[in-house]
Amino acid sequence: MLNKIKLLNIIIILSIQSPISLAFDATKNFEEAFATAVVLTDNDTISLGFGNFNPEVLLKPSQPHLVDHLTTGDSLELRNQLSVFSVPYTYILNEKNKEWSDKITFHLAYIKQDTTHNLFDDTQLQPDDNIDKIYSSYLAYSRYIPLSKRWKLRMRLGGYLMHYDNSHNYNSSLSKSFEPRLDGVYFNTQANAAIIEPNAKLTYTKDKSWGKWELSSDFNYFTGKVYSGSASSKNAKPSGWRVNNTVKFHYDLNLSKLDAESLYVKFQRSDIGGDMNSALDTAHFYEFGVGILLDTRKLTDWVENVGVGININHGSSLNGGSIVFYFNEF
Repeated sequence: MLNKIKLLNIIIILSIQSPISLAFDATKNFEEAFATAVVLTDNDTISLGFGNFNPEVLLKPSQPHLVDHLTTGDSLELRNQLSVFSVPYTYILNEKNKEWSDKITFHLAYIKQDTTHNLFDDTQLQPDDNIDKIYSSYLAYSRYIPLSKRWKLRMRLGGYLMHYDNSHNYNSSLSKSFEPRLDGVYFNTQANAAIIEPNAKLTYTKDKSWGKWELSSDFNYFTGKVYSGSASSKNAKPSGWRVNNTVKFHYDLNLSKLDAESLYVKFQRSDIGGDMNSALDTAHFYEFGVGILLDTRKLTDWVENVGVGININHGSSLNGGSIVFYFNEF
């Protein structure tokens, strides 16, 4: 998933390592895939949309020679290879107190990464086709604890059930010669994992004449185990942690009876550790988001607000910007 080991690197591994070592490297591959999926399906950590672009072009429109095309080109290619879909739903257990009542959160997610692998960059060999897919379901119980008028604490316990599927086509005679060693170990594999994730989030909210702003610190830890699938996945135990420190601003634009629009701005730093560090190529990254939100509470009880905006990621292998849809964002 994401920066998956290229065939050339795997061939080097095959030439110098024993079958036991090779199985260990394959186990790490599964751990990284599931751990990365946990992060990619969490919109509070990474927001991936559509229409990916290089944000430096917007910041330096008159100085294109200053744009770092080398790094952003690889990142944008990686973003374009990814498809992430998530359908969330939150059920409030006590409708009489929506602000502090306990909640049950559920979401279904799907991740697909469609790539090609060149065995040797300086040859004319036809590249191999590789597709990684992960199907994920998530269920969590949250308890909200008011600490004061402006401070609140959320304690949450959630769990994932995930299914990983890899499909790989060997399109050249050279890569096909390694198929007996790679198939069922790195490629053309399946695995199922169960993951638990406790969470604690501390939030401070301040109302202002122009709207409100919010400061939060969100800590997540997850650990799990692959319980079925290809033989090379049986010892995989994905784990990791992340801390999101975020400040959000909500500027009221229109508070008439027919419209309730606002300008939404978010700054966030995410620190991560565990099996997803290698895939995201970092221990921390930043996100900036800006958009327009529409309050929908007078139209439906299912959704508090929806909107559209842009989101920019900086400091990870997913550097770049995209257009995003907001759903119960603030």
